[in-house]
This record gives sequence, structure tokens and C-alpha cells, in this order.
Amino acid sequence: MTSAFSSGDSIIQNQSPDTANADRVELHDIWNDTEKQRCLRWVEKHSLKRIALQLPDNLLHHCVEIVRQLQSETADELQIFVLADTSYGSCCVDEVAAAHANADGIIHFGHACLSKVARIPVLYVFFQYSVDEDHLLATLSSEFATSNARVTCFYEVCYANAVAKLREKLVARFPSMVVADLPEDNQNADILCWKLDVPHNSNDTVLYIGRDNLSFFNTAVALEASSQCCLYDPTKPDPQLERIDPVGAKWLRRRYYAIERCMDAGSIGIVVATLSTKGYLEIVSRVQRLAKARGVRTYLISIGKVNPEKLANFVDIDCFVLVGCPENDVFTSRDFFRPLLSVFEAEMAFNKTWKEKLLSCYTTNFTDLLPDGRLYTDVEQTQPASANEDANEVPDVSLITGKTRHHRTVDSATMEMENGTCTDVAPKGRNELAQISSADQFTSRSWQGLEQKLGQDVPAVIEMGRSGIPIKYENETNQTQ
Repeated sequence: MTSAFSSGDSIIQNQSPDTANADRVELHDIWNDTEKQRCLRWVEKHSLKRIALQLPDNLLHHCVEIVRQLQSETADELQIFVLADTSYGSCCVDEVAAAHANADGIIHFGHACLSKVARIPVLYVFFQYSVDEDHLLATLSSEFATSNARVTCFYEVCYANAVAKLREKLVARFPSMVVADLPEDNQNADILCWKLDVPHNSNDTVLYIGRDNLSFFNTAVALEASSQCCLYDPTKPDPQLERIDPVGAKWLRRRYYAIERCMDAGSIGIVVATLSTKGYLEIVSRVQRLAKARGVRTYLISIGKVNPEKLANFVDIDCFVLVGCPENDVFTSRDFFRPLLSVFEAEMAFNKTWKEKLLSCYTTNFTDLLPDGRLYTDVEQTQPASANEDANEVPDVSLITGKTRHHRTVDSATMEMENGTCTDVAPKGRNELAQISSADQFTSRSWQGLEQKLGQDVPAVIEMGRSGIPIKYENETNQTQ
């Protein structure tokens, strides 16, 4: 699948710098005595009895040694499970797989999106890659002529330990520099997963230590649009400080097209791509309210890992809205037969107060749109104050079809919940009214899927199945035509 967050069309890799070659990821890149003791203290602090180790595919060959070392330092009553397959993505904490083993804690290894998890204790063990301190300080000194330059430093999580060791030198060289921290379990982040001692100013320069990937994009777009972004990539042979605009013109055109398609849609599918991120149920309810306020039908879809083949089964849905972690780039793929939008883009399509705001701000973190988020807008503001205001509203013109869009605004008093299904009242003509719901759209189909008919059929006799290859099974007799 392709995804582009800049003018190029190259595939964005979200894993650590060496994930392309699993053999190059050594054990010391992720595990040492310091990390082992930190894990043991965490297990003792939370009084855990069953823990799950979640490792990406490129680290599974190290799980035996990690389990052996942990088990040798703990009592026999501690049970350790290894999660070898994730429900959605390796960067997200997989509470679903851990629940299958009744685990009461998860140790997550490798790259992480750091989405807030509410139901289970989590400890992160990041990759521990190094940074050439002398080269980085020399590069920064040549870029910023004065030591009083206002800089806010962010970094890829695999360089968290390296930046922690470098922090004192950076602040000593640039006293006005603010180095972002990863919040503790009991702390709330200021921007995405970052904790800042001093609020970020739009005039400050953003320094990001890491690769040009989704982690960098999410951090850059979460700040003010006027912020200048400088990227220092330690994985390059001769890393230099590059000034990068993370939001390219081509990417903006694609997202505007998806938003226009969503504004023309008569039905949307809300694809749930996470079951552990805090607030995902609240954002699903918000998207449903926004859609109902515009008279758009909604369908809730949970299909595990999202791919074009799964969503192609829903032919009656005009577009999809993905509710997932900030580093899920699947919604920018061109392989889907219907547009796949982020929650923020759906907000722009349905919430008229967000019109013309894509250039000024953007977010891939849906928690920013919740009541405690920095971009929250009251849903009630999307509805007109009176019927006259609704009638006098200038119709919008679709840039896709060229037709005017007279969006039907549904008053919340007309929307009811009957038997768990949202129903609206719609005019049919000749002063008749008909009650419609999302489920009614499938009643006219000639084929509505397989029917189980449990308890209605006579139990079948167990028979020996066929064996062999499809061209000729062993128990198959030759028949002449």
C-alpha cells in the first residue's frame, strides 16, 4: 500500500530504522540489564502474576532469551506469555490478545505510538539507538548562529535514551531549548505523547531527531502551522539538519478530495481499528452524532486489521472513517475502492465550523477532538439556531459532481433510539411519513448473506473428508463423460 505525507509517493515505513532486515536487530538494541531491572521493578510495583510480552515480528527471535532472563529473576508464580501476532498493529498495545491469556500487564517492545491505554498496566521498552553527540551539537551550532535560539526538541522514541543522556549538553549549549519528555503513567500529555515544561510557541523552531516518517508528521502537524521544522536523521551516512514542510501540496489535494467525497456521501462506515486506545468509543459516538446532524446514515464496522479486500464487501457505503492510532497510515492508501478518512477529516466534512481550517491545523490523534482535546468543538454548533437560518443557508456546490448540496439538518428531537437502532423520520410525499434506519437499506437485497438457521436443520452424520490434491482426490472415482 502507498501512503504519502509529502510530495513523494514512496511507502512510509513506521518501524525502527533496521526493521527492513531482522537479522540486524541485535538483542542489545532492545534489551540489557538496565531494562531487565526496570521490568522487574515494574512487575513488583503492580503485583503482577501474568504478564504478556508484545514484540514485533523482527524481535520474535529474541523472545526466548528475554523470557529466560525474566523468569530466572522472578518467582515461579509469575507466568509470562509472548504475543506473536497483533490484532491491529505492532505499534499499538494489544489488549485483545493479552485478554486471551488473562494477562494483568503488558510489556511492549519496539516502536510504539504511545496511545493512552486505560484498562491494563503497560510498560514500554523502546529500541536503544545511539546518536553522535559531537556531530549533532556541531550541526546545531552551525545552523543556529546564536545560543539564544528558541528551539523545541522532539525525537523518535528509539532515541529516547540517547536524548536523555544528551539533554544536559543541549540545554547548556542552547539555554532557550525545550526538550520534550514522555509523560509518566499518571501524567497527561501536552501535545500527542509529549510533555513540555514550557508551552510551545509558534515562533519556536521544531527540532526532530529521527526519520521522516509518521511519528515526525504527527508531531509536526500537531503544532502551529507557522512553526519551522528541522529534521536530523541519525540513520543517514552524513546526517544534516533539513528544513522540511511535512504537509505537501499533493497530500493536501488528496485529503481535500476525500473530504469532498465524504460531504457528498449518503452513508459512511465507521471502521474501528483499535479496541484499547482511550476514548475510541467516545469518538465513535461523536462521528455518529455529526453524521446524523447532516442526515447521513452510519454503520459501525469492526474487522480487525483493515485492508481493501475487507472493506470492498460493503458496497453500499459511500466512504469510510477510520478510528485508529495516530500512526495508522492506511487511510491514505490508493488501494481502497472508497475513500478512507481520518476522524479529523470527517469532522471537517460534517462540522461546518471547521470549514477552511485544513491549512491552519491538522491532527491524526482523534483524542484532540474530544471534550478535553485542544481542537474540540461543540456538536450543537453544527446545527442552525432556527428553521429560518437553515432555510436561508447558502447551498454548497460539490466539487466532485458539480451539484448543489442542500444538507438536511436533523434536529436531535427527531432522532430516537429504538431497539438499539437509530431511526429518523423522512418525508415520502403527499404528506406521508416513513421511518427509516440504516438496517432498512439491506431489506431490498435479493441475497443478504448466509443464514445459520441454528436448531432448524437435522444434525448431519460425520463422514470422512476427502484427501489428496484438487486435481484428483484419493477417494474420487474416474467418471467418463
